[in-house]
Amino acid sequence: MIKNTIKIPVEWGHCDPARIVFYPHYFFWFDQATRHLFDRAGLSYEVMLDEYKTVGLPLVDAHAEFLSPTRFGDEIEVTSHVSEWRRKTLVVSHEVDNAGTPAVRGTEVRVWAVADPDDPRKLQSRDIPADFRARFESVAAD
Repeated sequence: MIKNTIKIPVEWGHCDPARIVFYPHYFFWFDQATRHLFDRAGLSYEVMLDEYKTVGLPLVDAHAEFLSPTRFGDEIEVTSHVSEWRRKTLVVSHEVDNAGTPAVRGTEVRVWAVADPDDPRKLQSRDIPADFRARFESVAAD
């Protein structure tokens, strides 16, 4: 299984008046971490858009469990991996550590989507291409 870790310095603007990270920032960081995970696998959003003709992997569900606070001045590490492949969706799991202490665990469910040919403002889900998953998993085997 391929995993990727990004480091994020916690800035003043990430925090509430108590100097604790305001929770929506974790969801932004999960999104960043997902992009970096797929980049590491050689399957950037540009590849998804240009080669696979998808609109990317839109988010359809997100969850977070907050275990310990993260504060202004901390540096966190977000480690991400695909924990489950489904027919049309995949689950990306995230673990946030703060100086070796688990701070947040989260998941995102993302769908393989294309523009609706009858109305490009709408999306349609499709099966995740087998070769896309195989390309992703082949990096993990290296």
